[in-house]
Amino acid sequence: MIDDRDLSEGLDPAATKERRAAEHQAFADKLAKRSPPDPVERAQIEKARKRTKARAPRIAMHVEDRETAGSVVYPAHSDEEGHMYRLADAFGTRSRQFVYSMLNGLGKATEDHSLDCDFSPGSPNQLKFNAALAVIDGVRPQDEIEAMLAAHMAVTNIVLLELVARTRGSIAGHRYEGDGVKRLDVLGNLTNKFMRTYTMQVEALARKRRKGEQKIWVKHVHVYPGGQAIVGNVRHRGRGYRKK
Repeated sequence: MIDDRDLSEGLDPAATKERRAAEHQAFADKLAKRSPPDPVERAQIEKARKRTKARAPRIAMHVEDRETAGSVVYPAHSDEEGHMYRLADAFGTRSRQFVYSMLNGLGKATEDHSLDCDFSPGSPNQLKFNAALAVIDGVRPQDEIEAMLAAHMAVTNIVLLELVARTRGSIAGHRYEGDGVKRLDVLGNLTNKFMRTYTMQVEALARKRRKGEQKIWVKHVHVYPGGQAIVGNVRHRGRGYRKK
């Protein structure tokens, strides 16, 4: 059903602007009428505030589209050298070339393509770019390999969340027949693959950090008549057992 008011406002930009301002004010009034948190919620807020302030702040950058010059990234403060050290530390490297290459790749991997209908470049997305940087900074890579794994995990999660949203949209907006089934099947398979990929990336990072070694500590040993026991450390290195 089409409202006559919508048609008239479509011909009058001033009326449309006035209606939107009224809706915005009504929403602001609604938010202002909310009650304050109760004592239990206030206590949880204080605990969360202390824990959050105790965490180290993650590195972030401004992303700006310079049109013909492309997108550029820069820190919020004027200490360019200090920011470069923070970036190198976040990526676990001393190579500026590696840092620049990773920033360039993350910029392209986090671009917004929601308005694109082809393979043309997307628009810079500062929110997703800094979210990916936060993941890498939080992993605290020890070298370039770990930094690449952290970056892969970050962008995999971005794509995974978008696939989940598209899958839910497919379930809600298509009938379970014909093209609707095909679309849901494709999206479901892709979502499952990215979930497994993310898990494999986390496991790969964990294996690298423990250098492929799994330690099994035995604190209590019960030896029954006729049995034998090994006293000492038993380490499992993936192939066979090392006895000491």
